[in-house]
Amino acid sequence: MEFTIAKSEFLRGLRIAQSIADRKSTMPMLANVLLRATSAGGLSIAATDLNVSVSANLKATVAKEGGLTVEAKALHDLVAAAPGDNVTLRKADNNWAEVKAGKATYKLVGMSDRDFPRVPDAKEATLAPISGAILREMADRTLFSVCNDETRFHLNGIFFESNGQTSRMVSTDGHRLSKVERQIAAGPVLAAGVIIPKKGMVELRKLADTASECQIAIKSPYVYLVADDMTLAIKLIDAQFPPYEQVIPKTHKRTAVVSRTALVDALRRTQLMSSENRGVKFAFDAATLTVTSDNPDRGEVREEVEIALDGEPITIGFNPKYVVEMLQQVTAEKVAIELGTETDPAVIRPQSDEAYLGLVMPMKL
Repeated sequence: MEFTIAKSEFLRGLRIAQSIADRKSTMPMLANVLLRATSAGGLSIAATDLNVSVSANLKATVAKEGGLTVEAKALHDLVAAAPGDNVTLRKADNNWAEVKAGKATYKLVGMSDRDFPRVPDAKEATLAPISGAILREMADRTLFSVCNDETRFHLNGIFFESNGQTSRMVSTDGHRLSKVERQIAAGPVLAAGVIIPKKGMVELRKLADTASECQIAIKSPYVYLVADDMTLAIKLIDAQFPPYEQVIPKTHKRTAVVSRTALVDALRRTQLMSSENRGVKFAFDAATLTVTSDNPDRGEVREEVEIALDGEPITIGFNPKYVVEMLQQVTAEKVAIELGTETDPAVIRPQSDEAYLGLVMPMKL
């Protein structure tokens, strides 16, 4: 095997391949990227950790057909640092990869391509168009609240629903929940929602960031995303997502409208005095929200933020980190905080976007 490829083109494929390849696996092959060169198709590359896979067809001039696998991160870092604009890679004896760029020559240990795992193919799936920008935004607004506790694997991903016109993403870690809906004409049609694992969503977001228009398909047990000449296949989590609609309050007794930036700034300063195990006190009054925190090892803080409260005053505790992270997903300057009693969750909605909401559970003061 021997091919010559533009450095920028090679890196375009290697960036996502090296982030998916599993360097911690007990299977050395999973740390590698598959390279296959054909005179008709150019260079095809692939990487997988058996749960998330990527394949791409890159433009290359092929001098000799063949295949090889090389450690993905090592090849990526080498090509990124290589001089010149073009890279030539040749398969040498004993599956070594000889890489030439400018006046530099490198040799990397490789492995035969015969034992590389099969990468899922999207050809049999029914693809539906979706905007890369919309997909990226929906991922951004839900990734932060995915549960990281691996024993609760049914919460280790984002729940995705779609009826062909409206698509929805939901995530929760038990302490907070985020939900976003977007109208997607001719979008995917699912009989039931699916759970896309967090690592897969991170890679999906990266790929969506590279193309204005993408195609998506769900064919169990995978979700596929196609962007230009790259295909991402993510193995779905086989579990039941909790009935999230039951957690979101249908009614509320109080609504406070507040400046998002003013509240974020105040909470960031309050966090300096708070601790992980102690909540911050939120005292809602007619025109003022007073946030206070005390830490025996650091001190106390009290700050006021202007609000407009519709309803009776209330004092309730929240984890400030969760509230700040929720507010960071909002672009509107004004947000509405819907409250019930001291034991009910708070619902945060941007005033300009009713299709997004965040929910934060209260803490004992």
